[in-house]
Formats: sequence, structure tokens, C-alpha cells
Amino acid sequence: MREILKLDANEGRPDPAPAAYAEFLDIEAARRYPDPRPLEAALAEYHGVDASRVVVSAGGDDIIERYSRILVGPGDKVLGTDPAFESYADSAQRAGGGYVSVPRAPEAPFPAADLARAARELKPAFVAFACPDNPGGGVLGVEDLLTVAAAGAPILFDATYSHFAGDQTVYRRALELEGCTVLGSFSKAYGLAGLRVGWAVTSSDMVPRIKKAGPPYPAASTSLAAALAALKNDRSLKERVARVREERDSLRGLLLALGARTWPSEANFVGAWVKDSVGLAAALAKTGILIRSWPTRPERNGLVRITCPGDPAEFARLADALKSVKEYL
Repeated sequence: MREILKLDANEGRPDPAPAAYAEFLDIEAARRYPDPRPLEAALAEYHGVDASRVVVSAGGDDIIERYSRILVGPGDKVLGTDPAFESYADSAQRAGGGYVSVPRAPEAPFPAADLARAARELKPAFVAFACPDNPGGGVLGVEDLLTVAAAGAPILFDATYSHFAGDQTVYRRALELEGCTVLGSFSKAYGLAGLRVGWAVTSSDMVPRIKKAGPPYPAASTSLAAALAALKNDRSLKERVARVREERDSLRGLLLALGARTWPSEANFVGAWVKDSVGLAAALAKTGILIRSWPTRPERNGLVRITCPGDPAEFARLADALKSVKEYL
């Protein structure tokens, strides 16, 4: 049986190889509690902010969870878009609140005016959105960000896929924006999803609140060391991102040629509307390739999301498989 090609979770490809990460954990580190401060300092330097504004977590999901614990109470609402990353709604509900969404078709522009209008009316605990977004892969501009911010609600700006976007201006502006918490992860561009390391840049008074909203040691020493090494390996990161961007354009062109309706993506995946999303996912699974579909979500019927593998041989395998099941596209 062929090896499973897992393209349903937007995971990246690490460098160095996973086996090498064991070298980062020596006996002394194993017996001591993890210290996130070296990674937080490196992230602060990377983003050009003071270290007092940076907090490290167990993946981006952990930041979302802690942020909700701080700001959401019984009956409070979190405002976002739909479709969107499910953790925004899930974390709000676990905190006793709810999630209110503004519709956004995956191929549509960012609904900044609609979000701002809803924020003024609902007075949400915070507004959450990603750039690029999931599952569409779309981005927003600086003016869009400022339009939402003018409504006065705190913003959770999810920059998990930011490395794959072309224009980085909006991310720099978000780091400067009062009331905006920017979160990121080592799961995508750095390929460390299994090690669970995320981060946030926020106000210096919010950092201790985020830290107190969860366990004191959210990431293991091995994970912290691997993330620090990955952060410093800038050349390797640029090469991987460039490869994914090339695959992204090629995959979109192939899907269009095979009859799917798709749109430009700025993330490490391509989304598309197809004739039969469940059938396509099942047919590809028979070839050992997993993609994302939403069989239990009728409003997403026909929508699929395919991660770019970041490897020439694996991309060729994906392309051949898509051509063999084009009747579903």
C-alpha cells in the first residue's frame, strides 16, 4: 500500500528532518521545567517589538483558547466570519459565550464594512479573523483592518499563514495597532505542527493575563528548542515558502483546467468548489491522498481544500490523482 499523502490539515514540511529534533533535548533540559523566554526574545527581535509584548503557547489554538478565557463570559459574543477556523467559535462556547458570524464566501473580498457594522451593533467580546483566511486563503488590506478596528472591539488577528502571503504590510500594521493581538504558529511554514508551538504579540499588560489563563508550562523544552532553531533558519524558510507558492499557482491552474471553480490563495493551500466534494475526497482517499471536505456542513457542500505538499514528487502524485478523478471536479 502506498504511503498516505496527508493534504487535509495544512501541515508544513520541517527542516531539518523530524528525527534531528531529538538532538535539541539533552539530559539537563529533560530534568528542568521549560523556559520560553529565549524563544520569546527571538520572536520579539524577529517582529521588531519589545519582549514584554510576546507570549509563547502550545500552538495557535492555545492562544485562541486563552484569549477567550480572558475576554469572554457567559452570554458574551465573539464576532467573526463564516466559513472560518472552527477554534474561534469553539473557544468562545467553552468560555460560556457564543459565536456570531458575518457570511463570507471563500472567494469573496474581506467583509470589513459588514464586520465593523456588526461590531458596533453587537459590542462583541472581540472580533476574530485570519489573514490569509481558512478555508479561502484570502487576505485583507490595511484599510480593511483599520475599518474593523474603528468599531472599537478588541481584535484577534490570526497570522498563522502569513509567511505564504505576498504583501506583508498589513501584518506590520497589525503589530502596531492598539487593541489588536496578533497570533502565529510554527505549525505551517515551519512544519512543526506536532510539537505544538504558537505565539502572540499583544500589549504588555495582556501578556501576563494570557499566561495566567492556562498552565504555566505550555510547551516542552524540545518544542521550544526546535522552534528557536527553525526561527533562526531564515534561508530554509524562504526556500520552502517559495516552493509552496509555486505549487499553489500550479495546483490552482490544474483545478481550473479540470473544471473546478477556484480563486487565488495566499496560504499554503488551494480551495475550490467542485461537483461532488465528498465523492472527490473519497476517490482521492482510495489513492492514498487525503484532502479536506465538510460532509456534515451542508452550507459547504461542494467545497474542498487541498494543502500544497511542498515536495515535487508528492505534488506530481497529487496532480496525477486529480486527473484520474476529474469526473468529481
